[in-house]
Order: sequence, then structure tokens, then C-alpha cells
Amino acid sequence: MPILSTRLGNWELEHVHAWSERTLGMLAPTRRLVAPGTRVATIGSCFAAELAEMMDVVGIRGAMHPGGLFYSTATIRQELERLTGGWPERAAEPLWPVSGGFIDPFRDYETIYPDEAALLGARAAKDAAADEVFRGAGVVVVTLGLIETWRSRATGTTFRQIPHPAVFESLAPEFHRLTVAEMLADLERIRTVIRERIGAEMVVTVSPVPLHTTFTPLDVRIANMESKSRIRAAVSEFVDRHPDVHYFHSYEMTVTAERQSDYFREDGRHVHRHAVRYIVSEFLRLFADPALHLQDVDSSWLTPIEKTAAIVPPQAPLRPRAPKPAKPRAPLWRRVARRARRTVRGILGRS
Repeated sequence: MPILSTRLGNWELEHVHAWSERTLGMLAPTRRLVAPGTRVATIGSCFAAELAEMMDVVGIRGAMHPGGLFYSTATIRQELERLTGGWPERAAEPLWPVSGGFIDPFRDYETIYPDEAALLGARAAKDAAADEVFRGAGVVVVTLGLIETWRSRATGTTFRQIPHPAVFESLAPEFHRLTVAEMLADLERIRTVIRERIGAEMVVTVSPVPLHTTFTPLDVRIANMESKSRIRAAVSEFVDRHPDVHYFHSYEMTVTAERQSDYFREDGRHVHRHAVRYIVSEFLRLFADPALHLQDVDSSWLTPIEKTAAIVPPQAPLRPRAPKPAKPRAPLWRRVARRARRTVRGILGRS
């Protein structure tokens, strides 16, 4: 049994792991959820896309949700409930007119349809493709990215991103930051769909990618910290409630690295390709059959963990430097003589 040793004495405890004992590899339980024939569906933000791309490399069946990125628990919950016949509010949300046609409020804004009929036809086709990805999935990986959302005041639905400039003013959407309680409620409903209706295992991750922009008065770094902290707190409570839900630590791998710049590219947000491969390899190590593990994964780019002192020695207090003693003033007769010499030199110099 692990022992915690301090100056006060020792404790035998079920779990003990000190900060000074951390290594590049994180402690985490192994759950063999993905076998060679298991279908894996991913939904959410960036890691969902990265994992889906790597699945082809190692031969895992499955894909990412074809609708693109879903950043918040609210948008993921809406879409997964739609898969099982829910989310009637979507149909009540008007399609958005823009220059050249119409766009779908709940898909990307780059695709413009000539009329509403064409848009609704494309929506139905994309829904069918998404249904196919999740139908029969053995594992669903959900990646959460942010708490800043925009909602329809008319229907209460949450848009995937800030509404298009062409409709923003007339739509007057509500800006809302999700609370821990709201995300917990979303996660409960997401779990109901995944575990009870799809019948799949559920893995949750938190994206390490920082906010691109905040819509609050806060500095983007403060807003990002609040966003990730709320998400991580909600996920922690949720996983504690449900032993059948699994957490993958992609967020901690990145933000607790000895040097975060090892992971991030020049923009300080997106992750290097070699770092993505390393993170996915860790996911497969924990959740996949050994036959599906990535081979020859390079970790030489990672800065070794060096600051591992168990106890920091006390530092000597900084002592203020003593002021130099004032120079004693010359006696009066010497000052008079010095002034007289300067006067004589001046007279001689002018003559």
C-alpha cells in the first residue's frame, strides 16, 4: 500500500501520488474499450477531429460527426438528442437569408444554398450521414472546448458559433456562458443518449486549445482559464457520478507539460502534428487493443521533467543593501583654499 511520509509521520493510504513523482507518462486506468472491430464515433471540438483522422491510420472503424465541430455541451447535447428523435426546436428556427441564398443556422456558414428547399434537402442528407456514423458505434468520444455560446431568444436553441453578420442585428442573439450546473445537466442528457439509446461506451475529453476570441470584457487569457476551469470541473463531477464514463487526459498532458511550447505551434493555440500523434497514441494505449497502438511514436521533442524536489529548501531572505556612509565634509579652511585656487586659475586663464 502506498505510503505518505512527512515530518509528522507516515500514512498508509489507498492512493498517493506526489507532484515530485510525476513523469512524462500520466497515471490513468486502462480500459480496453476499442477492439479491432469496434466502431468509434467522435463529436466535439478539435481532438474529435484529430482522433478521427488517426483512426484511419491504425485501422479503427468509425468517423467524426460529418457536421463539423461542436464546441459546447449544449450544441453536442442538441445534436445527439436529434439523433434519437429529439430537439424539435431546430425546426422552429428560421433559416438565415444571406447574400446569394440561405445558410443553415446549425452548420457551417460557408455553404450557401440557393433556396430553402435546397438547404433542407442538404440538411436531411447530412442528418442521415450523421445517423450512420453513430448507429452501431461501440464507443463515442466527446470533446468539450468552450463555455461561450450564443442562443436564440425565440427558440432557446444554442448556435454552434456566433451568428452570421448578415443576420446578427435582426436576430439579436443572447450571449451566454455555460455554468458548471448547466454543463452537468447537458452531460447527463448526452450520457442517456450514448449509453441507453446508442448502447455505446462514453469517453470524455477536454480540448487544450485556448480560446481564439472572447466575447466578454475579460482578457482572453482570463476568459480561457475560466472556460477550461468550468468545463474541467463539470467533467470531474460527472465522471465521479458515473463509473461507466471514462475520462481521457489530453488537456492535462498539454497544460501541465514542463514546457507548453513543446506542444503548441507558432500561434500558441494549435497543436503540432507530432504532438497530436503523441496524444492520440496515449489515448490508444489506454483504451484500445494493443494491436491498434501507434508504433514508433516520437517523444524526443518533450522537455524532460526536471523540477521534482520533494521539499524546497528555504531561501535566505533578501537583505537590503546597506547605504554607503556619507562622505565627511572637508573643513572650512580647505574649502576656502580650494575656492581661491579655482578663482586664480580662472583669472590666469582669461589673461
